[in-house]
Amino acid sequence: MNTSTSRVLVTGHMGFIGAWAAFLFKREGWRVYGLDDRSSYGERLYDVAGLNTLMDGERECDVSDLAAWQDWVAQIQPDLIVHLAGQAIVPRAFKQPYLTYRSNALGTLAVLEAARLTESVRAAVCITSDKVYENNSDGHPFSETDPLGGGDVYSVSKSSSELIAKAYNNAHRAGRSLNIQTVRLGNVVGGGDWSINRLIPDLIHAARGAKSFRVRYMDATRPFQHVSDVVKGISRIAGAALDGAIPSGEAWNLGPKDSSFARVRDVIDLFKEYYPDLEVIDEEEKVKEDLNLSVNVAKYSRRFSPPRDNSVEGLYRTMKWYQAYYAGTSPVELMESDLY
Repeated sequence: MNTSTSRVLVTGHMGFIGAWAAFLFKREGWRVYGLDDRSSYGERLYDVAGLNTLMDGERECDVSDLAAWQDWVAQIQPDLIVHLAGQAIVPRAFKQPYLTYRSNALGTLAVLEAARLTESVRAAVCITSDKVYENNSDGHPFSETDPLGGGDVYSVSKSSSELIAKAYNNAHRAGRSLNIQTVRLGNVVGGGDWSINRLIPDLIHAARGAKSFRVRYMDATRPFQHVSDVVKGISRIAGAALDGAIPSGEAWNLGPKDSSFARVRDVIDLFKEYYPDLEVIDEEEKVKEDLNLSVNVAKYSRRFSPPRDNSVEGLYRTMKWYQAYYAGTSPVELMESDLY
C-alpha cells in the first residue's frame, strides 16, 4: 500500500513498544499521531530519543475515556489505529486490579468504538498478550485456537480485550469497511525499555545503580522476543488488513523465531556476561504468575515471514543496544540499526 498520505494513530505511543512503533511507521512514510496519558513508571525512550519531533499530532489523555479524545480522532481522520495503550506491568496489576482492567479492557472498547464512529478508519490492530490463554502450565506453545482464560486480573483484562474485539468484529461493523485484528505478544525485550517491574530494565537499574536484583521466579519460562520483530509484525499485519489481504477478526501470535523461549535464569546468566558483579537474591514477596509460557508463531510465519530473532538472539541484541547506548551512541541510531 502507498503510505505517503496515510495516517496512523498509535495509542500508548510514549511507552516502550509504542515509541518503537511510532518510529517505524514514521520511517515507512506515514503521518503519525499519538495518544498517551504518561501513566507508566520509569524513564522513557520516547523522551530520551526526542521522538516527539517526529509526531504529526499528540493528545495526552486516558485511552479508556473516549469522550476526552473522540472529537480529536474525528479531526485527524486516521486510516489505521494501532492500539498499544494500557497497563502492561503484571505486579502492578496485583496492586491496582481495577485500574488495570479499566485501562486494558475498557481501553480496547473505547478504541474500537472510536474506530466504528470514525469513517476514515479502515483497520484497527489491538495488541494483547500471550497471557490471554487458559494456562495449566504444561509448557505447550499456545496456538491462536487455544481457549482464552486467565487466573488473575491482568490476564483476564487481556482476554476480555480479545472478546471485545471479537464482539465488535461480529456485531458492530454494519455498514463499515473496518478490518479488526488482534496481536498477542510474548515478553518483548529491546533497547530503551526502562519500565519498573520488568526483567531487563530491573536488571539494568540494579547493575548500574550498584544494587542487588530481586528475582521472583528463576525457572519461569517466557517467549522473549525482540521489539524490532514486534513492530515489523504489527506493521505487516496492519498493511495486510488495510489492503483487504486478510479477513477481519483474525488473531495472531507474535513471538520469537521457532516458537522459542528462555528461562529467567538464562537471562540472568546472559546479563552477568556484561555485569559480572551483579548480586541476585530471591524476592520474598512473590505475586502469582503463570510460570511456563510460550507461543506458536507458525500462523504468522506462514502468512508473512518468520521473526528474525529467537529468544536468545533477541536478548543478546538487547544487551548490545544498552552497552552501545551507555557508551554514548545515539538511541535513534541504535533504533535504526535494529530495524534496518
